[in-house]
Amino acid sequence: MRSIVLFAYGLPLLVLHALCAVALGGASVHQASVAILALRGRFRPRLARTYGTVSLWLYGATLLWGALLYPRYRIHVRAAYLDAHAPWAANLFDLKENLATLGLPLAVGTFLLSRDMAQLRQDREALWLYGVLALLLAALCLFNIVSGLLCTGVRGI
Repeated sequence: MRSIVLFAYGLPLLVLHALCAVALGGASVHQASVAILALRGRFRPRLARTYGTVSLWLYGATLLWGALLYPRYRIHVRAAYLDAHAPWAANLFDLKENLATLGLPLAVGTFLLSRDMAQLRQDREALWLYGVLALLLAALCLFNIVSGLLCTGVRGI
């Protein structure tokens, strides 16, 4: 099976993808917590910048490792097993991937808005936008972690 890019590195890539996803889940939940505190008047600018930056970098890393794994998944997991034996898992994986593409703008948005908390103190609508984006990003990351683990548990890589 040398025709698939990085075929021999499937397990290490899967572990890297999962570790980045779990770390992203933690960073995005912390970002949402900071956003909720800011909405309640307790601004933590340094934490907002830190979690905004870490979330964006981890989102990129998670996407990169997932993209490198995708050819192996498509041929050896999806086509060879999931479509025939667990179509619900194949559909869940597709939903997870589609939602993940929507998460990138959320990560970029929270990153950009977290850069200037002084401006967010003055602009209530921007503060609410920051809060909504952070909460949506955290919810999406948690859903993707759980659904990714469920799909991997069906057949593995």
